[in-house]
Amino acid sequence: MEPSPLGIATFEEDLTTGLSFEGRSTQRVTDRYETHGGDQSEYTYEAIEATFSFVTANGTPLDIQVRASNDGIAYRYQLQGDGDVVITGEASSFRVSEDTTGWLLPYDRGYEDSYEEIWTETSAKTATGAYGFPSLFEVEDGSWLFITEADVDGRYSASHLEVDDANDTGSDEATDDNEDTDYDDDPYLFELEFADTYGLPEYVSAERPLATPWRVALVGSLETIVESDIVAALGQPSQIEDESWIRPGRSAWSWWSDSGSPQSYETQKEYVDYAAEQGWEYSLVDRGWDDEWLPDLVEYATERDVGILVWLPWYYMNAEAEREAILDQMSEWGVAGVKVDYMNSDLQTVMEWYDEALAATAERELMINFHGATVPKGRRRTWPHLMTSEAVHGAEQYKFGEVTPTHNAILPFTRNVVGPMDYTPVTFSASDEPPKTTLGHELALSVVYHSDWQHFADSVETYRSYPLAERVLSTVSAAWDESHFLRGRPGEEATLARRSDREWFVGSIIAGDARTVEIPLSFLSDCRRYDAEITSDSLDDQSTLELDRTTVTNSESLSVSAPENGGFVVRFVPHRD
Repeated sequence: MEPSPLGIATFEEDLTTGLSFEGRSTQRVTDRYETHGGDQSEYTYEAIEATFSFVTANGTPLDIQVRASNDGIAYRYQLQGDGDVVITGEASSFRVSEDTTGWLLPYDRGYEDSYEEIWTETSAKTATGAYGFPSLFEVEDGSWLFITEADVDGRYSASHLEVDDANDTGSDEATDDNEDTDYDDDPYLFELEFADTYGLPEYVSAERPLATPWRVALVGSLETIVESDIVAALGQPSQIEDESWIRPGRSAWSWWSDSGSPQSYETQKEYVDYAAEQGWEYSLVDRGWDDEWLPDLVEYATERDVGILVWLPWYYMNAEAEREAILDQMSEWGVAGVKVDYMNSDLQTVMEWYDEALAATAERELMINFHGATVPKGRRRTWPHLMTSEAVHGAEQYKFGEVTPTHNAILPFTRNVVGPMDYTPVTFSASDEPPKTTLGHELALSVVYHSDWQHFADSVETYRSYPLAERVLSTVSAAWDESHFLRGRPGEEATLARRSDREWFVGSIIAGDARTVEIPLSFLSDCRRYDAEITSDSLDDQSTLELDRTTVTNSESLSVSAPENGGFVVRFVPHRD
């Protein structure tokens, strides 16, 4: 990353130029915390923090706080004093060279599902327009840059990136006569922009003292980026004292295979029964449920040790009175958690709503999933009952468009890095003809993607027709104690190993030509043999799965053949003589 602009502007004063350097202070930051899900059960964040103090000609102070850790850098602005302040923009930008390759998410500011586009590979030379966070760049062979933001809550607006058209010969450099401060006449500068309303600028209303969200750049190998939890680490500590009621888990879900099924009490009972049979923790009742039978379903599920999750539209919870009423009802019925849909905005007012919804559900010990939402920005550490968020072009899109293997193989390096992802995987009966992904590819998504609520989207009938898949899905976890990136490249392959207690799972998906995936097993414990169960596509008949078994140690490697756009899952269980 090349030298890039810094600075912030308020309604009263431009704090991007004319600053005098006052001094620097430095301290070491060490932060250890436990998690309920995600990639690992505990995390240690260590960094050197430097605060650079400046002052304007008018005597207004501005601090820039910078943290450097082993996996990257983060910086934010601090405005001292007291009283109201209106932030009109930031100069914050990231400059990359023109030959840099990027994996970017097109962001349509006038479109309600801006985080549900298909990820694209492009170059800085051809990139133009708006892109949502996060953004990934290969700056040279083996070196990667990952840009996002963290610790965004109701004190501020969420943001995205914009880059000028490289073919635009005009200059939009800021001048004394131009109050719209676009600091760039370089098309390879990715500039931070606040959320807006259909192109109309929005400002941030805040109170001093103010610390802005962190602007984050992970730097290093793909392993460094995929295994990082920096977005959660930069969030605020947990606001919940007793977290014993927070429980990640796998969930049955009928809406994907039959959108009218949530209207049927009997159908929902079938999905509860199947969840209980498979050992899954939850069953999600989506749009169409009826309050006449929902309490009975909760009781029916509780008797079978299955928690009920309930879909709610955002407008049921927008105003405080409606929110209190519906959440009280959910709590009284014994619902385990809610899936709230249709927020579809990054505005500061919606960020404030997120805070209110999280506090209200935590008060009632209701877990929550944000659908039709912004990407994770650190809230899951502050509110650990936030189990997952959508903000992804996931399996739901089979009902409306397409989901490509290339897109699937980009997500582990981009969207899933910033937090749990409600992709709703393992859709064997997707409507593509012929299917773009194989059975093994779909099954492997249960391991490759992490979500603290992992909603398996296909029907009971479909899963019953693949007993080898049931064998995997009844043992795979939704919460991992340890995770490792093994091999892959965005858009081509993603192979990850994850541990739950004493068992390990490896999931691998590929996009493109058939290949043999060589898996180094050094992540396994020393001085122990493991029984490996390999569930993969049958190379003779791709309408079926096959199971192979072997015994291995951590000094070995394992070779698995995968067909075009295929995948596989390996389960490692400590060997018993």
